[in-house]
Amino acid sequence: MFTFQRGLLVCCAVVGGILSLGGCGTNQPVPSPTAGPTMVAAVTEIAVPTATNTLPATSSPTAIPTHTPTYTPSPSPSATATATPLPTITSSPTPTTVPTQTPVPLPTAVPILPLSAIPSNLDVEVTVSGQVVATASFAQGFKFTLDDGTGQVTLLMWGNAYDDCWDASRLNIGSTVRATGTVGQFEGVWQVVPDFGGDVKVITSPTSLPAERSIAELGSYMNQRVTLVGQVGRVESTGSAVRLFLTDGTDEILIFIWNNIFTRIPNNQSLLTPGTPIRVVGYVTEFRSNRQIVPALPFDVEASP
Repeated sequence: MFTFQRGLLVCCAVVGGILSLGGCGTNQPVPSPTAGPTMVAAVTEIAVPTATNTLPATSSPTAIPTHTPTYTPSPSPSATATATPLPTITSSPTPTTVPTQTPVPLPTAVPILPLSAIPSNLDVEVTVSGQVVATASFAQGFKFTLDDGTGQVTLLMWGNAYDDCWDASRLNIGSTVRATGTVGQFEGVWQVVPDFGGDVKVITSPTSLPAERSIAELGSYMNQRVTLVGQVGRVESTGSAVRLFLTDGTDEILIFIWNNIFTRIPNNQSLLTPGTPIRVVGYVTEFRSNRQIVPALPFDVEASP
């Protein structure tokens, strides 16, 4: 049986004495009453309260699978305001340290020992000064006699020290010298021996050379220091020395040059060529009745190129 209640289609049926209500096509059982008389199959109008927001009864809807929506995160809203960069912190410049100028120490004046005090300073390093009044050579070096007015001492320079001396070309008779060395004594002669050539400084150079003489007049100047100018004549060599015969147009004389001197003469190879112009400074001596000149230093002999 069908009845309309407030716009609703209600199906009523008596089944087995039980009134069944429901929407058409809806199988929703109503619970049986606990007790009651057998109900007469009749159609009565049942007031069904209208449920608020109750949809009309329809047939059971076909289940439609519902897709669970995928959660899409909402993008963060873009900042409309442009971020102002923080100011770069500039470190304060490191103050430049002005270097403190180290004062250059003034050279300390080296005390000069009077030559008269040399004997009381044996084996002591001293600094002396004096004028060269004599020169000599030996196999391993050279000797210079210094005089300062209070006494004399021999400045002994070994070959290596002489070669290392920048002032060697000016170190000769007449020069004023300042030297530092160790005080010693050899065969009763007091001497100062420098370790290096730099320990010897020439303060003033010789002012002039000895007077120039001719070979013919040398007999009047025995044991005196003279200057000779001429040309190389004959050349002889021995194991320890070189023998040159100098001619000047008046005569001929032997120039005896020890090897330690010859090897230090500038342009010495030209001395071996006859005809080479030379100038020689030395003492006039005799050996076995033969007159000769023996240079004491390498710079006592000068050969023209």
